[in-house]
Amino acid sequence: MKITFVTTTINIPTLLEGYCEDIASIESDCEIDFIVIGDKKTPADVRDFCIRLEHRFGLPIQYYDIDDQMKYLRQFPELGQYLPFNSVQRRNIGFVKAYEQGSDIIISFDDDNYRYQQSILEGHLSIGQIETMEIVHSPTGWFDPCIFLREKRGIPFCHRGFPRSERWNYGEVRWTVESVKVVVNVGLWVGDPDVDAWMRMALPLETVAWERERNFALGPGTWAPFNSQQTALLREVLPAYFLNPYAGRYDDIWASYIVHKISNHLGNYVSYGKPIVLHKQERSLESLWRDIDDERMGSILNERFIRVLRETSLTGSTYRECYVEIGESLERWAVDGTDLSLEERQYILEYVRGMRVWQKTFDRLIGYS
Repeated sequence: MKITFVTTTINIPTLLEGYCEDIASIESDCEIDFIVIGDKKTPADVRDFCIRLEHRFGLPIQYYDIDDQMKYLRQFPELGQYLPFNSVQRRNIGFVKAYEQGSDIIISFDDDNYRYQQSILEGHLSIGQIETMEIVHSPTGWFDPCIFLREKRGIPFCHRGFPRSERWNYGEVRWTVESVKVVVNVGLWVGDPDVDAWMRMALPLETVAWERERNFALGPGTWAPFNSQQTALLREVLPAYFLNPYAGRYDDIWASYIVHKISNHLGNYVSYGKPIVLHKQERSLESLWRDIDDERMGSILNERFIRVLRETSLTGSTYRECYVEIGESLERWAVDGTDLSLEERQYILEYVRGMRVWQKTFDRLIGYS
């Protein structure tokens, strides 16, 4: 099995040393490598840093600076034109490269999510396997795994992008133990939790523990958002997982809901829990206001977006086919929906345009016509 870690950075990615130490210390039959995507602000010496780590640990680390990316994207011109510079969503280039090189599991991670517990692969290796695990079923259709993250002062919080009307509205949940196929595993965090910017502005939160021993999955129809900061995806999911740079801080949130929708249709599962990483990020007041701006439209549209997803009928047998159907459904909503302002219509149509770019990119990869 081939596993590829993918990140983007505008810093020296020092966390890679901990990841490499961890992987080098365990016995595994997996072939493991890293793809690091730079940007215009990335220091020039990142390449040398990656080369030194590669020689030290014997783990391949592919670094793509802007010139490397432009050359690579010649075969995917739509994607090259769509992705802006100085954008964390250039990570999508690493996803495409990992898929092209035949990776079975692609692990998306942020460059400020440090190793906290061994092993950094724990939980992720369940991807693609039939695993016996606990499954949570909520009568409301919602359950937030963050309830198992203990905040230092006992302050309750919800994951970024969780629908406001559904927060802490889980009803009488039911737990079962089942053997299921997991296609996404979401690693969670101690330190700075991933919450909405307005919540971070109001409350300085710090998580100190994950209060479960084993990972669990969400049952059919039970959803929760997941981000892209320590998330493993099975290869077959990637054609339906695009981080749209024009969706602001809802890029990974809406992508996660799309994956939930398709996974439910195909009988697959999303699990949450380990590996637990240490999220360290210092945000200035100015950056918090930028985050609030980046969340504004996604937050306004979030519950309506989810409603359209829930109501969309899927007939496809693959993630790619279902992704196309969801794009068509969202476009109909944007064109015909009476509940959208002009600005909201334009936002959804831009989101759909990004989905089409991603579809064309994978059609080229897969040779689909």
